[in-house]
Amino acid sequence: MKVNEVTRFGLIGLGGMANYHFLLLSQLENVKITALCDVNEELVKSKCEQYIIPSEKGYTTFKNLIMDPDVDAVISIVPNKYHAEILKECIFYGKPVLTEKPFTVDFKEADELEKLYKENPIPCMVGFSYRYVPSFRYAKKLLEGGKLGAVRHVSVQYLQEWGSAIFQVPHSWRFSKEMSGSGALGDLGSHMVDSARFLVGELESVSAIMQTIIPERSNASGNGTKAVDVDDLTSFLAVFQNGAIGSFLTSRNAIGFGNHLELTICGDLGTINVCSERPDEIDICLKDAQHTDAKFTKNTIPEEFKLNQIQSFLDYLQGNNQEYIASFYDGYENQKVLEAVIESSKSGKMQQI
Repeated sequence: MKVNEVTRFGLIGLGGMANYHFLLLSQLENVKITALCDVNEELVKSKCEQYIIPSEKGYTTFKNLIMDPDVDAVISIVPNKYHAEILKECIFYGKPVLTEKPFTVDFKEADELEKLYKENPIPCMVGFSYRYVPSFRYAKKLLEGGKLGAVRHVSVQYLQEWGSAIFQVPHSWRFSKEMSGSGALGDLGSHMVDSARFLVGELESVSAIMQTIIPERSNASGNGTKAVDVDDLTSFLAVFQNGAIGSFLTSRNAIGFGNHLELTICGDLGTINVCSERPDEIDICLKDAQHTDAKFTKNTIPEEFKLNQIQSFLDYLQGNNQEYIASFYDGYENQKVLEAVIESSKSGKMQQI
């Protein structure tokens, strides 16, 4: 794909998260939305009118969008249950894809995809969006430069409050194992795992606890209740391949937290702290033999560390600047860790990855 060519995107899934991708696309040049797909026919019609897309390019079946010759690349923003199926079709038709996380509902699906992908690799990027938070990218550079020395321990937490009982959130696909694979673990924990892999390295083993805080929720219709068969909270300890120790906690029932992904990384020479709710700041404490009394300082992230996620996908398609992208195999390895967390929570034992 040539740099100056217009890249024609087709979006599958027009729910709330699609608005974020529409925003990212609106900030770029040389891109065009040429097709949309959702099971909600009225929503497809409305969005086609909004974005001036011909009605015949509004689909209710994702395979038809993937096959469309006027679509150069696909952005998939659907419930977890459909991630693997859409990826299979994109692999079969050789269509580049940016897919949402978690990679699949379980590792069995991921393993099947990996076999198909080996035979017919395509440009595939997984939507681990926190790789595009400026402070996280800056932290990556500090760690690559050895500023912290050997990393010894990591604390990761991803907390949201929206699932708490006080909000009386009704049952939806996010509370269904069939639709989502897992709850807070897949929804938020997949971001924790990716951020840890991105900044520190591969995980080797985990010891986990998973808990369902609210065992049933009201039906969206208001009539009766439905059982919740996924986790509201997951906590696990991890050992990294480089010897570092990690503690992880994610909950959708944490009062007072909006969208709080935070990492504290401690090394022999210093500690850094980054948080999704402070995207342009990083707290740093560095010490040496001559400066043992150094304190934490708040640092503003340079402009060069800001990058639109879909611009990164475009760079990937054009063979340019592929640094730090979350590839197919990042999704695959992430799912392997999630599977180990689930197995550990069942057995009560440390699980190798």
